[in-house]
Amino acid sequence: MTRDPSTDRARSRVAQAVEALFVLAVLAAVFLYTFRPNWDIDIFWHIATGRWISDNLALPRTDLFSATDPSRPWHTFEWLYEVLVYQVEARAGFVWVRLLHSALFVATFALWWSAFRRATPGRIIAAFLLILAVALAGDRFRVRPEVFNFLLSALALPALLGLGEVDGRPRRRMLVLVGVVAAAWANLHAGGALWLPLSAAALVCGRLVAWLADRTDPRVRSRVRGALQLAAVATLPMLPMPGFLGGVVTAFTMYEGSTSLIPEWHPPAAYFLQSMSGPLTFHHILCGLTPYLVLAGIAALIIAGLVRHSWRGFVRRTDPGLVALAGLLALLAAHTARFIYMDALALAVLALAWRRPLAPYMSSLGVKIGILLATMALAGVSYQKSIIVDRQGLSHALARMGDDLEPDAFPVAASDTIAAMGLKGRILQFASWGGYLIGRHWPDCTVFSDGRGNFTDDERKVIEDTGDPWLREQALEDAWQRYPYDIVVFPTPVFPLLTWDRDRWMLIHHDDTAEAFLRLSPENAPNVERARTWWRAIGLDVPDDTRAAERDYLAVRSEQHLRREDVHGSLVKAAARADAEDPRDATAGRFEVAMILFDAGRYDLASPYFRKALASGLRHSTCGLYLAWSLYLDDDPDAARAALVEHVLSPGLQSRRDFGPLRFKGRKILDLLSAHLGFSTTPPDPPPPSP
Repeated sequence: MTRDPSTDRARSRVAQAVEALFVLAVLAAVFLYTFRPNWDIDIFWHIATGRWISDNLALPRTDLFSATDPSRPWHTFEWLYEVLVYQVEARAGFVWVRLLHSALFVATFALWWSAFRRATPGRIIAAFLLILAVALAGDRFRVRPEVFNFLLSALALPALLGLGEVDGRPRRRMLVLVGVVAAAWANLHAGGALWLPLSAAALVCGRLVAWLADRTDPRVRSRVRGALQLAAVATLPMLPMPGFLGGVVTAFTMYEGSTSLIPEWHPPAAYFLQSMSGPLTFHHILCGLTPYLVLAGIAALIIAGLVRHSWRGFVRRTDPGLVALAGLLALLAAHTARFIYMDALALAVLALAWRRPLAPYMSSLGVKIGILLATMALAGVSYQKSIIVDRQGLSHALARMGDDLEPDAFPVAASDTIAAMGLKGRILQFASWGGYLIGRHWPDCTVFSDGRGNFTDDERKVIEDTGDPWLREQALEDAWQRYPYDIVVFPTPVFPLLTWDRDRWMLIHHDDTAEAFLRLSPENAPNVERARTWWRAIGLDVPDDTRAAERDYLAVRSEQHLRREDVHGSLVKAAARADAEDPRDATAGRFEVAMILFDAGRYDLASPYFRKALASGLRHSTCGLYLAWSLYLDDDPDAARAALVEHVLSPGLQSRRDFGPLRFKGRKILDLLSAHLGFSTTPPDPPPPSP
């Protein structure tokens, strides 16, 4: 039967329209996923570096931001990116920095679609690979220089795939494009730029193997020359770029020093560790398994080809350069979670290398339906991760697109306080906040560490110990002896027992996200005076005595906390429940009232409510612990010891049902409180009976 050409044209137009709608939908999703409040920790120090470069018209050679050793060597390897984001932020605001990154991500996926479409036998495989790339890249959608690794790899991918080659050699315009990409990449992200010469080298190695298998084939020789040309233009333009070689050394030094502290540098298997990535989701399973499956699949294809055809026969049946490139990409993806998205590129390379054997399978309806279902499943995994899990649903994601910062991701209010007080000096901070504090306070303040990982092994130990709230009190003292600092900023509470040595510390800021303290030392006296001056300027009647000033500040904060609409509403509801006729409801209400007052710092008012809750006779270890804790914080250690023994540690309690058993945090607090009160968590011996 003769096919009607008009019918074929109509079908082609429909297919093209569907393809266009699909691509537009994917690009819209990529924009939605990437244009979100910033949560990445590095962009701020990048902007600060760009400001320094713009002001000094030079590249830094020492660590400008370090509170421990400003003379330590440091070479930025992303200087052009840093100048770019600084100029955009300075002229248009941070929202345009976010828009720039989202636009670059959208452009990347558009370029990937073009490459996948040309490399693979059919739209369905290309669609599958594009959605796979979106799903695997979900954790990389950040405001950081890595976005140029995405974009420039997408620009260079057609040349690496050999699309548009003539007689096995790349066209001149393709070589020019690769050379321009290499030169730009060396300045935008020198560490990431190494991907390009490494990929070109993989092609060279694979095609040299093909030449060894058949030295007489002119097309093989042409492909070898073409790969060598590509490798040359992918490498040589990088070498003279300012900061490239020194920056690469810095990049590898940072990688070695900070790998253990930065989850993205761990292998993909870390996605299965709750301590690294949180509760297991479909996205974790996908990212944790895919790199190993792809790598194993490539190895299996190579082994099967070698067994069936011998190495010469296998080499002649495929392009070993593409196989080597796919293997390199798969190895990178399996090596570190940061490169997982490269598995989509590896599969595209494989699809091109085995395009002819794959083509017959794509005529099967069952195969098409299977790939389509897998594509839909990947889209669901990506949506769940980027919208439902990360952003609490579509409506919330849309409503928050205009916000520059993720709530509670950074110590914004604490930073505002430091700026308002005009504090200067060295900051020891929560590791993830170093970059933000650099962006806000440098050069007035320097930080102990930030996302660059430019620190010694001893400093890394300080970061690890101070990051553990249960070790922090002693860790802060040990750190101060080696690296005297002036300001401390950590998540609330800095001291988990909610008390500190007033001869060493002065609280200057407290909110639900962060606390900031000044170290009381002769060298830090100017900052202490700046803090008191600022408190007076905002209307607090602050005495000259440091302890009294801190006490007055805490009293004001407590009052402000209780006046918050959400807190006041909860307090009213809890108070009403405390008056309920049902004894259990009344007990629960008293406990809720006590906890609200405790969180507000009104320990004097909280302890009577804890006592009333315990007066019902129910065993409630958590309530007993908080009663003792309140009494201790209200400067009544004797009553605290008695309450702890009576309501938590008494041997007679152990046989009764506990309606409020202590969890992990509670047990840690119990250990700390018991130590401060002078006895272990083992109940003290009962007193001897009276004669």
